[in-house]
Amino acid sequence: MKFFIERYSKRAEENPLYLVVLSDIMTNLMLFFLILDVVSIQPETEAKAVFMSGFDKEKAKDVKEKEADKIIQKFNEADVAKRLAEELYKADMKDMADVQITDKQITVNIAAPVLFASGKAELSRASSEVMGAVARVIGRLPNDIIVEGHTDNVPIRSGDYATNWELSAARANAVVDLLERECKLPPERLVAAAYGEHRPVASNDTPGGRARNRRIEIVVSRK
Repeated sequence: MKFFIERYSKRAEENPLYLVVLSDIMTNLMLFFLILDVVSIQPETEAKAVFMSGFDKEKAKDVKEKEADKIIQKFNEADVAKRLAEELYKADMKDMADVQITDKQITVNIAAPVLFASGKAELSRASSEVMGAVARVIGRLPNDIIVEGHTDNVPIRSGDYATNWELSAARANAVVDLLERECKLPPERLVAAAYGEHRPVASNDTPGGRARNRRIEIVVSRK
């Protein structure tokens, strides 16, 4: 026995590199059993799902492709917002319309007088040109489109509509109809919404504020 110990002790001293390999093996084994222990203690945690998904190459590939598609979609939406602003500028609409983009939506805000006469819901002659320019750009996206009608808080005393809510609904429907009929946007993507005077963007106490509140908003939801 003494001979055996002395023999292998000398070999170890002559070639100690095996200790490095042995330590790596022991470290990997310890980590492996530690991961198994954590997974067994918390079977429903996200950590387990992530760990197990590492063994599913097809699933991991699908996840990566979906993330890539989302990134491309975000770039496309940002490009659309930029082009919308350019089209409105070309149409001499920079003072009567603006484009805003957030994480949730792209909003085209168009002053009501550009599209409608006071108290009316019939589209003006210029509306086809303006809405056509907008539709050509937003039509590049598959996103849903909400057309919102807004008014100021001045009560309607004459005309075809009893309330501002009815007027805003009629105007929103008129724009949706134009986008479908003339601009050929898919009707399943279009929604008309009416808010009347209940979502002002400025104070109704001044003529300028009321003018800003009389508007059509075209909202493109970001997926």
